[in-house]
Amino acid sequence: MSELLVYKASAGSGKTFTLAVEYIKLLILNPRAYRQILAVTFTNKATAEMKERILSQLYGIQTGDKGSEAYLNRIKEETGKTEQEIREAASIALGYMLHDYSRFRVETIDSFFQSVMRNLARELELSPNLNIELNNTEVLSEAVDSMIEKLGPISPVLAWLLDYINERIADDKRWNVSDEVKNFGRNIFDEGYIEKGEGLRHRLRNPDTIKEYRKQLKALETEILEQMKGFYDQFEGELDGHALTADDLKNGSRGIGSYFRKLNNGILGNDVRNVTVEKCLEDAKNWATKTSPRYADIIALANSSLMQILEDAEKLRSKNNLLLNSCRLSLQHLNKVQLLANIDEEVRELNRENNRFLLSDTNALLHQLVKDGDSSFVFEKIGTNIRNVMIDEFQDTSRMQWGNFKLLLLEGLSQGADSLIVGDVKQSIYRWRNGDWGILNGLNDHIDHFPIRVKTLATNRRSETNIIRFNNHIFTAATDYLNGVYKKQLNKDCQDLQKAYADVVQESPLNTQKGYVKASFLEPDEEHDYTEQTLISLGEEVEHLLASGIHLNDITILVRKNKSIPRIADYFDKELHYKIVSDEAFRLDASLAICMMLDALRYLSDENNKIARAQLAIAYQNEVLQKGLDWNTLLLLPTESYLPTTFLDKIKEFRLMPLYELLEELFSLFEMNRIKEQDAYLFAFFDAVTNYLQNNSSELDGFIRYWDETLCSKTIPSGEIEGIRIFSIHKSKGLEFHTVLLPFCDWKLENETNNQLVWCAPQGAPFNALDILPINYSTQMAESIYGNDYLHERLQLWVDNLNLLYVAFTRAGKNLILWSRKGQKGTMSELLANALPHVAAQEGNENWDEEEPWVALKEGIEWEEDCYEQGELCPSEKEKVKASTNKLTQKAEKLPIQMESMRHDIEFRQSNRSADFIQGIEEEDSDDRFINRGRMLHTLFSAIETANDIDPAIERLIFEGVIRDQEKENTVREVVQKAFSSPEIQNWYSGEWTLFNECAIIYKEKGILQTRRPDRVMMKDGQVVVVDFKFGKENPKYNKQVKGYMQLLTKMGYKNITGYLWYVDEEKIEKV
Repeated sequence: MSELLVYKASAGSGKTFTLAVEYIKLLILNPRAYRQILAVTFTNKATAEMKERILSQLYGIQTGDKGSEAYLNRIKEETGKTEQEIREAASIALGYMLHDYSRFRVETIDSFFQSVMRNLARELELSPNLNIELNNTEVLSEAVDSMIEKLGPISPVLAWLLDYINERIADDKRWNVSDEVKNFGRNIFDEGYIEKGEGLRHRLRNPDTIKEYRKQLKALETEILEQMKGFYDQFEGELDGHALTADDLKNGSRGIGSYFRKLNNGILGNDVRNVTVEKCLEDAKNWATKTSPRYADIIALANSSLMQILEDAEKLRSKNNLLLNSCRLSLQHLNKVQLLANIDEEVRELNRENNRFLLSDTNALLHQLVKDGDSSFVFEKIGTNIRNVMIDEFQDTSRMQWGNFKLLLLEGLSQGADSLIVGDVKQSIYRWRNGDWGILNGLNDHIDHFPIRVKTLATNRRSETNIIRFNNHIFTAATDYLNGVYKKQLNKDCQDLQKAYADVVQESPLNTQKGYVKASFLEPDEEHDYTEQTLISLGEEVEHLLASGIHLNDITILVRKNKSIPRIADYFDKELHYKIVSDEAFRLDASLAICMMLDALRYLSDENNKIARAQLAIAYQNEVLQKGLDWNTLLLLPTESYLPTTFLDKIKEFRLMPLYELLEELFSLFEMNRIKEQDAYLFAFFDAVTNYLQNNSSELDGFIRYWDETLCSKTIPSGEIEGIRIFSIHKSKGLEFHTVLLPFCDWKLENETNNQLVWCAPQGAPFNALDILPINYSTQMAESIYGNDYLHERLQLWVDNLNLLYVAFTRAGKNLILWSRKGQKGTMSELLANALPHVAAQEGNENWDEEEPWVALKEGIEWEEDCYEQGELCPSEKEKVKASTNKLTQKAEKLPIQMESMRHDIEFRQSNRSADFIQGIEEEDSDDRFINRGRMLHTLFSAIETANDIDPAIERLIFEGVIRDQEKENTVREVVQKAFSSPEIQNWYSGEWTLFNECAIIYKEKGILQTRRPDRVMMKDGQVVVVDFKFGKENPKYNKQVKGYMQLLTKMGYKNITGYLWYVDEEKIEKV
């Protein structure tokens, strides 16, 4: 029977090797099997690596390459075939695949679902040529802006927005909510909202739903508060009736009186029931101090009424606290929920208008289709030829993706083909992208009725033995610690967490005890805060590493948050003068040349933008021309004198240029080729501009907005640059480094921010009037109807943050050094401080002091003075350059490139009078050149009605591309000036005549309609003048032409007609 094979592959355990072996194994058994295998990865980079690995190893097996021996031996062992048979099959399979490459399917989840969707376009009622949009943020931003633009005085959205703004003002927050709404709007892409939100969206079509819901919950909240306040009033009333106050009772104002005051103030949390309350419930004697003069009265009153009031209050407090918290949590984001439904609607509307489909919607759409319809129909459409499915990085799969894939897996399994899943729950760090580690964690013995076989890859080939042992112990101890916290609260083990980390212990294939680990706990002092302490310590450690023989390129700094990167890079650059290589350093906005172009665009867009102008001038003078002028000089003097004169002279012309040509022009004009190390940025930038222009116009403001919102943060590959590398932990996943430094290892175990939302489905009336609600994650949830959601989310957060630590620690090959903050509760610092003593103990030192866990000693392992240290630093080794004999793994030699802007002599222009223009193409050598000149001047003179029209008419011909260069323009102006110097001509063009310019006269000749078009017909005081312009030499046939016009005008009933031939070049006017 076919089975699903699940590989649990911890860090460094050869996951890619295993996947490639399994794929090649299928090809050895059937060289055409690639047509039936779908291998899915999560990134384009992983896809390319996987394809390269499979093809290069097939080639290596075929040619007997040394680098492929491991693959060959493993396949020989698992298939039982001979070496010769395997080599022959590999050769055949490679040939087939290279000639049928499009069916070699190793792709990302998104591209697979996209291809499925295109095949199902008709069934999903989608246009077959729709645009797939990858950038959710851009679409969301556009939708929110569009929604705000449409607001009118009676728009319900305006009312909800104003409610939300008032709510924020009441909380002392900014009233400009556009960014806030956009941030919250991201929830429309959250699977929690997509899966359960249909009912909510349906209810919200009624604009009063939210109003009613709020009214109900507010009424319940008021009722609870009044009820609990009633107990305070009763308590005070009883005391008052017996001439007592709360201060007369035991412990005075800190005694039982404070309990009732809290009830009066609406504080009903479980911590209200303290020791005092317990004692007062037990015995009336605990209500009074023995020395009190009213001792007997107080005890009598306690027995008769006070104890009963307290009991009644306690009976209701817990239940009311649950309801009150539920009301407050449910009401917190109601205004936003209504807005969210509108944003969702607006996004859909914009997508319809632009024939666009969001990539993030593919999962939801297929999920719906598969859930509602017949799944076999879906497979029929995508081609049922997929038998084997292989999924890599399975821990990052979302619930919807798994729902869609599961059907594909089951289809393959039912046809007798095995499928494969590779993943590691401990490396699931993408929950913010809907990844759900619970799916992999929850795969047990069967999927439907097919068996699941789980294999654990337990050998770590990445790290040295000491690092492997340290990670084994620290994560076992950390899991035990978190399980202890969970058990203390809920009296049961946290099985999901234990299962997730059950396979954390790895083996080392090495016999040597190498590798170095050091953990330091810092605290601020009078001179330096914690951040400064960390930076100083980090700097000192780097100095020490370099002195110990570790190369700059072998040092990698990992951080939890991107915002730490600039601070560290700045410190290293200014204080230590070491080069830091990070994605931040390779963003497009880190390029001086590109920033200069953008400043130039900003200035062209708005001449009053003095900041852009000053920045451009400073960059040009100091970075390009290397003048070394100071800011004050440039800011105080007119900036124009520091910019190229051509730029200032041609500003109007530049504004009309197409964007791409304009940017090339700016590159040349500001001599940006003189700025070093810009080429890689410029190539990426010009490629991005080309992509942008495929769907957008050259309008400057639009492009500047696109740059600010999206393009500026695009990064380029860093290449082999010498320097210390710095990554976020998320970016480092899948990579390995010689020496890892981990500063600021003190992130929170639970929510990093205070505005983390959990989509909850409320149970029980009146809360369930809405299907789902966004609830702010906080301990308040624990004492509300959302208690189970709280526990689930807390576990998710624990695993998320522990996984980040696991990914960071397991990147290290030789040395791992980290810094945390001493005594920080609820953070990684607390977790490490509790786990490290156990690690030290397990490493062989059983004598550490329970009372003083900061002190533990052993030879080679120290745990004292807030510092754990084990092993000795491993220096860098000389790189062994392996000369690969496998053609497919040989790296291409890199050649230097340089960006240049080539001036081209040929220009293409489209005239608005294309037909006339095409007929009159000016070839300077052609025999027609005089006719073409005549046609151009004729067009010009026909367009001139009065002398004031001369300049606009010339400008018009320049704009239309008829006059194409300065020389031609000068000639035309000369001709016109000469022509209009005659008094008779000036009279004709004085504006006093009624004018018919190039108007057709229609007449019938031998029953056929004919038209004639005199150049200029003028009328004044009963006098009619006909003029025809000629730009060549005198010719008698022209007289006949003008006489023809005069006869036609006579037939039309006009009298006193005079005709003239105006030979413009000859400066002669001939009366006909």
